[in-house]
Amino acid sequence: MKFTVSKQDFFQVLQKVSNVTPLRSTLPILSCILFTVKDDVLKMRSTDLEITMSANCPVKMEKEGSIAIPSKIIKEITAELPDTILHFTIEDEQIIIKTDIGGEYRIMGYPAMEFPTEPIVDNSKMATLQAEKFRRIVDKTGFAVSRDEMKVALNGVLLQFHENELRAVSTDGHRLVRYRLKEYQGAGNIKDIIVPPKFLNLCVASIRDVEFITLRIGNNHIMLELDDTTIYSRIIEERFPDYESVIPADNDKKILVNIDELLSVVKRVGIFASRNTRQISLNFSTNNAIIKAEDIETSSTAKEQLALKYEGEAFTIGYNSDYLREMIRHIDGETVEIRLKNAIMAGLFFPTEQLPDEDILFLLMPIRLM
Repeated sequence: MKFTVSKQDFFQVLQKVSNVTPLRSTLPILSCILFTVKDDVLKMRSTDLEITMSANCPVKMEKEGSIAIPSKIIKEITAELPDTILHFTIEDEQIIIKTDIGGEYRIMGYPAMEFPTEPIVDNSKMATLQAEKFRRIVDKTGFAVSRDEMKVALNGVLLQFHENELRAVSTDGHRLVRYRLKEYQGAGNIKDIIVPPKFLNLCVASIRDVEFITLRIGNNHIMLELDDTTIYSRIIEERFPDYESVIPADNDKKILVNIDELLSVVKRVGIFASRNTRQISLNFSTNNAIIKAEDIETSSTAKEQLALKYEGEAFTIGYNSDYLREMIRHIDGETVEIRLKNAIMAGLFFPTEQLPDEDILFLLMPIRLM
């Protein structure tokens, strides 16, 4: 195997595929990237066994072949090189890299046959949507995915392809986002699937200068194929909970508040929240709210007043300040409409101005005030 490539082209593709390589693994081969050269194209492929990414790079080939190269060292040495030409020669499992500026580096690789095979997306169906809508789906839902490995079904975003509508739902048990894309015509007869956020984020990062994308959805895998990049992911084979049953229908307390002002107050007061509970309290009264936090361990407190629109009886509700702050950050527009029932039922948050083809709902569970 022998080829020549510019450092700039090589490193651009290397950076992309190395995002999939796991930081730690019990299988040494997974810390490598598979390099395959054929027909003046270098294909790099990486995997963590759940996500697989491959990307192509133009090269000048002298001899085709394949080898797995440790990701960390090849990325580190390439990053430190100035713009130059890289000359790769592979002899047995040894990779020899020479540069036009007099450098020579030797790395031990692994046989290509030890690297996991590329996934097969069988019995696939196609789902097409605007690239910008895909970006919004990922942005609005990704933050609410559970990081708890014991809650497997909540470790991804639920995609539901209804007739004339696409839904994306995520929840970690404390907060929930339901994104509805109305008048959607880009798919047919596709089962509900749960997709890992890592796949979705990699797709967003790889989309460049395209108006539409097409997802291929098979029995066990989902795939996005672009001009020079292909990304695969296993579908999470779990049953997503009945999210509709937890969305309250009778929250009768309606509050309108400026998003930037609310976010600023929550950020400041949240600094004083307990490290354990992250609790802040919001006391609502006519056109006003008092937002408080207290940390008993450090004997520190914070209190701020916030003007808003509300007419009704006074009441107090508690929230995790980190969850509330992060959720507010993902709501577009100038104002948010908050609908509450009491101090123990889930609160609903809606952008007061939504795009004509979208309907986005944010839900946050309160915490019991101490």
